[in-house]
Amino acid sequence: MNRRRVLSLTAVGVIGFCAGSIARADEVLKFRLVMHAASLQTQEVGDVDGQVLGLIRYSGLASFPDGSVGTANLTATIDYIKAAGTYFTYNNLTLKDASITSTNPTAKSSP
Repeated sequence: MNRRRVLSLTAVGVIGFCAGSIARADEVLKFRLVMHAASLQTQEVGDVDGQVLGLIRYSGLASFPDGSVGTANLTATIDYIKAAGTYFTYNNLTLKDASITSTNPTAKSSP
């Protein structure tokens, strides 16, 4: 590749990265959740003493300060060894205007 093409591709990449960074905004959405466990399935793996894999589903309602209500769903997978390990969640919050807000955090748990 010639020098001009490399510089052009680099410039496009930097501009794209900056435009993506500028478009992002930190917003705070305040609400209160009331949820219940709709499903919980676990399975002992057996290759390591105390290892458990699981799939969890919660559903419920979200209450907002303005009095509006939305629905909330959470699905999570777990991989624990003796009550310590990682989990990954899929959180969906459906607002009154039918828009959906999703988050997918990964975290670690310890006993």
